[in-house]
Amino acid sequence: SEIIAEEFYGPCGHAKYSEYARDIGDAGKNLHTKIGDILEFANIEAGRYPLTEEAVDLASLATQCIEEHQGRAFSRRISLSVAFGEPGLVRADASAVRRILANLLTNALAYTAEGGIVRADIHFEEGAGVLTLSDSGKGFTPHERMRAGKPFERFDRAGTVTGAGLGLAIAMELARRMGGAMRLVGEGPGHGATMELRLPRL
Repeated sequence: SEIIAEEFYGPCGHAKYSEYARDIGDAGKNLHTKIGDILEFANIEAGRYPLTEEAVDLASLATQCIEEHQGRAFSRRISLSVAFGEPGLVRADASAVRRILANLLTNALAYTAEGGIVRADIHFEEGAGVLTLSDSGKGFTPHERMRAGKPFERFDRAGTVTGAGLGLAIAMELARRMGGAMRLVGEGPGHGATMELRLPRL
C-alpha cells in the first residue's frame, strides 16, 4: 500500500488509487497495533512479561517520555509538560514504567482537544512515589470510571480514534506486578481526567 501510495513505480492513473492505498496502509497499521496490544496483554496475564526491578528516577523518566510525545502534542497545539517533578527513586522496571507512561500519554493526548493541556506531576509520600497525569479533556462519566482499566473497554469520543481497549489494562497490570497501583481520579465529565500511578519508594 505504501509503494502504491507513493507511486514508487510510476503514476497510479487516478488520484483515488493513492487515497485508497493510504487508507489501506493506515488500517493495516491500526490492526497491527491492536494485535500487538492483545499479545502483550496475554503475555502479562500469563506471567511471561519479564520484569527487572531497579532504582528508577521517576521524574527523569517521566520527562524523557513527555519529550518523546512533544511532536504529537505540538501538532495539535496541546501544551505538554512536567509541571512539578520532585526528585526521588522508586523500585520498578524502567521499561515497564516507560510502557505505562507511553500508554497514559497516548490516551491523554487522544482525549484532549486541540489547544488543550496535559500536565504531569511527581511527588513522594511515605513509601511511595506518585505520578499524576492530568488532561483538560472531557473526562469520564461515573459509569466509565468504574469500567476504566478493564480489558477491551473502550471509551469512544467524537473525533477520537481508539485502540483495542487494552492500553489502560496493560498499564494497570504492569503497575500491580511491580508492587504499585494505578487509578483514575478527577472530578468527572467536563473537568478532564487524572491518572495516578503509585510505585514503591526507595
